[in-house]
Amino acid sequence: MFRWSRLAFGGLVLLWVGVAAAGLIAQSRGGNPVAAKVKNPAAVTAASIKTGEQLFQKNCQFCHGATGLGDGKLAPKDMKPANLTDATWDRGDTDGEIHAIVLGGIPEAKMPGVKGRVSDMDAWHIVNYVRSLGPKAATR
Repeated sequence: MFRWSRLAFGGLVLLWVGVAAAGLIAQSRGGNPVAAKVKNPAAVTAASIKTGEQLFQKNCQFCHGATGLGDGKLAPKDMKPANLTDATWDRGDTDGEIHAIVLGGIPEAKMPGVKGRVSDMDAWHIVNYVRSLGPKAATR
């Protein structure tokens, strides 16, 4: 009995860690203090931004629009995708928080994440591209 309870507890811990790593806990308004501490390992270079743009066009523009205005043609009718060009970052404004959202999505906003479709580093390139769309004073 003791062994099974330890296994069950261990499984729950692994599940929580996996969910946190996928960014699924970062979806609340106001941000995620754990994700906020994660530093962006992708240098902000023209190559990173270009890679991020290509990935954004392939995975995100359907809802966020080609230029990130939140005007994509496939956005759910009852939801308004974020305008990524403005200074409002309702769900966290650090690179780590944005990365968590890119990977894990925002279920209540019907936003799917890209986890499993792009690598972790490619998600960081998307972060760098999204940053290039917004105001230059945006927090890093």
